[in-house]
Amino acid sequence: MMNKRTLTIGELATIAGVTPRALRHFEAAGLLRPCRADNGRRVYRAADVGTLTHILLLKRAGYTLREIASLSHGPLNAKRLLQAQLSVLETRRADLDAVIAQIKAACVLMSEDTVPDLKSFCALISKGQDHMTHNAMKDVLRHYFTPEEQQRWQEMANSHFPPTDRTAYAEQWEKLIAQCEDALSRNVSPQSSEAAELLTAWKTLQQPLQNATGPELWRKANQMYLERSNWETAERKLPFSPDVQNFIIAAARHQAATP
Repeated sequence: MMNKRTLTIGELATIAGVTPRALRHFEAAGLLRPCRADNGRRVYRAADVGTLTHILLLKRAGYTLREIASLSHGPLNAKRLLQAQLSVLETRRADLDAVIAQIKAACVLMSEDTVPDLKSFCALISKGQDHMTHNAMKDVLRHYFTPEEQQRWQEMANSHFPPTDRTAYAEQWEKLIAQCEDALSRNVSPQSSEAAELLTAWKTLQQPLQNATGPELWRKANQMYLERSNWETAERKLPFSPDVQNFIIAAARHQAATP
């Protein structure tokens, strides 16, 4: 029976700003160990809230769930945790200062009555946005890819998604992701013909990327996508939601199992 000293999974998720799915994932990884009420539902106590706060802080500092699990086996090294977070913040500050300096320099060159070249202006704005996204992803990329592989991935990304302008290829991806979101909102089954058509379109758009990266780099990228719950935060996110990813995976599994 619930009491005021315990929380349900929904209540804890709301308080912590995470999803119930994330809490279940932390439990599956052995990081959270809630009790069970008489009705079988999870019951979270004050100690669980403290543990979750610890998990989220370590994730914010750049640790993976596997690394957090290893840290949890022994006493918490508070100094190491703070030093890791400090290192992440200092790197972000240095990189961000460089972008800020470029934008300030551009502002000095522009007078109030100067109309900048639109393409150059958009490129500068995009650079700031892309820089923040890339910077937040640095620790994730280091976990999955070597420096050489990161360089190859960046070269491939620049060829398919030039940083200075949008491409038809990028627009096709945006349209397909929106179609998948729409299918989810209508509760379309992954076993339906509509899901099969979306899966075919997904595979067609993936093929150029798969050809450009090669099998080993593509395998590592897939692993990163599948383990997104280990590292995804508000600052570092994939362009499609976990629900869209699960929908496509379920459609692919159904297709593979169909004679």
